[in-house]
Amino acid sequence: MTEALSWVLTDTANRVYVEQCAITPATIGLPAGDAWSVTKSRLRGGLSDGVDVVDINNGHLSFTVLLSRGMGLWKGVCGDCTIGWDSPARGPVNPMFINLLEQGGLGWLKGFDECIVRCGLNSNGAAGIDRVRDNNGNLSEVMLNLHGYIANLPAKYVELKIIPGKRPKIVLVGVVEEARCFCPQYRLTTTYTTEIGSSRVDIRDEVENFADSPTEFQMLYHCNFGPPFLDGGARLVSPSLEVAPRDPRAAEDIKTWNIYKAPEPGYVEQGNYHDFAAAADGSTLSMIRNRRGTRGVTMRWNKKQLPCFCQWKHTAGPSEGYVTGMEPATNYPNLKTFERERGRVLTLDAGQRYVIDLAMEIQETPEQVAAIEAEVAALMKQKKTIVHPQPIAKWSPCAQDA
Repeated sequence: MTEALSWVLTDTANRVYVEQCAITPATIGLPAGDAWSVTKSRLRGGLSDGVDVVDINNGHLSFTVLLSRGMGLWKGVCGDCTIGWDSPARGPVNPMFINLLEQGGLGWLKGFDECIVRCGLNSNGAAGIDRVRDNNGNLSEVMLNLHGYIANLPAKYVELKIIPGKRPKIVLVGVVEEARCFCPQYRLTTTYTTEIGSSRVDIRDEVENFADSPTEFQMLYHCNFGPPFLDGGARLVSPSLEVAPRDPRAAEDIKTWNIYKAPEPGYVEQGNYHDFAAAADGSTLSMIRNRRGTRGVTMRWNKKQLPCFCQWKHTAGPSEGYVTGMEPATNYPNLKTFERERGRVLTLDAGQRYVIDLAMEIQETPEQVAAIEAEVAALMKQKKTIVHPQPIAKWSPCAQDA
């Protein structure tokens, strides 16, 4: 194979829809030695009924992309490491079964079980009331649901590509639109890329404002992991220049902000806000590593694109969702009104695109974990992390109310 091959799986504009297909080396006339595959299918039964998925297996790392849920990355496997978490919301859940405004705007949680889920695009934080101009130009109150809409919208265009090379690449492209009359108009183009035999997947998102007027924009990547990376004594390894608890609950354990507990039934979640060090080009990273330092999962991104970071601790009982989240974002996940006041809500001009690069890597040996720890230490350049014992006003609404 010397030229790239491609297959359009969904194209609503041209009435193209492929319900099932499988691409393997044999499909395109290559030797079967690498044992990679890509399959597209539609799930049937229960709350997953009608969800379109693409399973990508590069021969070492495999993962599932949810075409019906904002191109989120559901679960995966790398070597003997499972990737993702066991949510009480057993999914993937078809968005048709979810009312995002249910329970005061918390309906989003009924479908929340992905490893990597996008939060946005008009809002990405807490549920609550915002004030915006309506179609008559008057200020009116609107209810913002938790974490926005994008994760519950299906792709309108999906294309699979195989790129030749010494290590061929599997590329999946999906386009999702979040738009309606008298409201913002966003087009998200997501590209997943993984090399045959690697333990890494790269994600590029391009968010376009295809309206004729400027619009606000927020994006947060909720990257969620349980065992084998999370256990009692696991650590967040991060170049944190500054860390503060989100609220009084998080302040209870701020002295051990980077250490995780064993499963604890009834545990009430904690969130910490961070400011990270980064390289000159903006690149930065964070890792969750298990207690023994034998397994790790690392997220990489560019701080110039995603300047904020939230650490989510939810070390509840296994059936309640034992999980932690690494959450790089354009802003902190507070109510949009607070983030707007702090100047952390972006504006996209008409036709403007915002590009975000993200990557997930799996560390399968102590040596690989140690290499990430050394990389984080190099970014810190012997600086010490400033740990605030209580929420601070620049990051948390509860601090200004205290």
